[in-house]
Amino acid sequence: MSKERVKSQDLGITRYQLFCVIAASASSINSGWNLAVTNIAGDIITKCLGGPQRSIGGLPSCIPTSDIVWGVAVGAYALGALCGALSSTRFSNKYGRRWVLLYSNVVGLGASVVLALSANIAMVMVGRVAAGIAQGAANGTFTTYVVEITTPRARTSLASMTQMAVSTGMLLAFALSLAALEPPLWRVLFGVTGMLCIVSMALMCLCVESPRWLGMNGRAAQAEAALVRLRSGADVTEELDLITMTASEGGSSRTASVVELLCGRTPDNLRHQLLVAVGLMFFQQASGISSIGFFSTTLFSSISSTSDTAHDVSKPTVPQELSVVLMAAGAAATLGGMFLAGYWGRRPLLLAGHGGMAVFSVLVAAGNLAAAPRLAVGAVFLYFIIFFIGPGPLPWAIPNELTPTYASAAVMAVNNSVCYLGIFIVGLAFAPLLSLTGGYTFLIFAATNAAAFVFLLLFLPETKDGDVAELVAVHSVGIHRVWPVKRKCVTPND
Repeated sequence: MSKERVKSQDLGITRYQLFCVIAASASSINSGWNLAVTNIAGDIITKCLGGPQRSIGGLPSCIPTSDIVWGVAVGAYALGALCGALSSTRFSNKYGRRWVLLYSNVVGLGASVVLALSANIAMVMVGRVAAGIAQGAANGTFTTYVVEITTPRARTSLASMTQMAVSTGMLLAFALSLAALEPPLWRVLFGVTGMLCIVSMALMCLCVESPRWLGMNGRAAQAEAALVRLRSGADVTEELDLITMTASEGGSSRTASVVELLCGRTPDNLRHQLLVAVGLMFFQQASGISSIGFFSTTLFSSISSTSDTAHDVSKPTVPQELSVVLMAAGAAATLGGMFLAGYWGRRPLLLAGHGGMAVFSVLVAAGNLAAAPRLAVGAVFLYFIIFFIGPGPLPWAIPNELTPTYASAAVMAVNNSVCYLGIFIVGLAFAPLLSLTGGYTFLIFAATNAAAFVFLLLFLPETKDGDVAELVAVHSVGIHRVWPVKRKCVTPND
């Protein structure tokens, strides 16, 4: 008597699923790298801490510029990523998720060449914009790809891989920056993004296309072949039938653009999904987290009132070392958050995360105002860690868990656009804000995190272990509160 095969939708994480997720995550690692690579290297590039400007190999050893102009150059990456995120929907729907993840690296390679050979600040800006376009297109597509190739059980943990990959990229950028403090090694740091693009292209060549995208585009045979590889010998019949049925109901061309989504011209009422996607990412950035990613060294220097005027540039400062430790703590917290999301759920983690960040923001401000650097630094670490447990990874995962396949790329494009717009604003405004408000800066973040807690309490549903089709059916009814739950009163005569 033959043993009945396990249904594919009941599987957890398979080896090939995990491989494809890790391979696709190279693009998000690259995104984290580009977000953080300007942090420690910034003063070396703009303030010529390695000595007066001189020519090394025909290129300047540093590029003197003002803090405001450098802030624009740093934020230029986010503007490029915004453009990449908005444009990715069309390419992702037309050519496939894997196609975008593979070929966005071509733009990233060109960006790395411009950055590594920059002779002036204009070239740095152009390179940052181009790198942003590449990573913006890939980063949002990565989350959609992960959700579409994984089973519900595997998705519980792997859907948070976007933030894990970004955290890894940021940690690598900080750690390697400490070994490249002397000019012109900052050019090598800028060139690493090209190496990551090459690795990403090589790995994605070994991965399959999203079965959901293949089914949505009438390629049932290819969808089945992809499922067989991803599900490691399990019975894919039921899952394939569901994909085929969903595609036949909407037609092979049923994909939503960003404009259709924003104007409400979709078969399902996705206003609540859009509200959740935008709200999650808006509050992620309004929490103030990007200020630490860009300016942790500046922040730690202001807390401890240190000055690096007479410091040997070849040796890392205490604020720089603290920044690396902070990034390592963030990466570890993201890994822990991936497992906690599977056991505790998305909603409790996000509520606890933003609530905790509000409390720790107050403690950072209190430590600054009371001239208690240990309290302030400790609170920054706790603020950063709790972010990466919930508010960091989950806004990338939840929108796809609430959205039908035909609209997932458009929802993630809007979600990512809000993220990158927030990163640009914070990158441009945090340094002047810190100078203007001093110890009170984090009280602003305390208020935004408290507002996030209220928003999540009212509108965020739990999606852990949920079937996407069922969640779509329940929440495609327009904007509605999920708390408090309305209870129907039952009378004795009913």
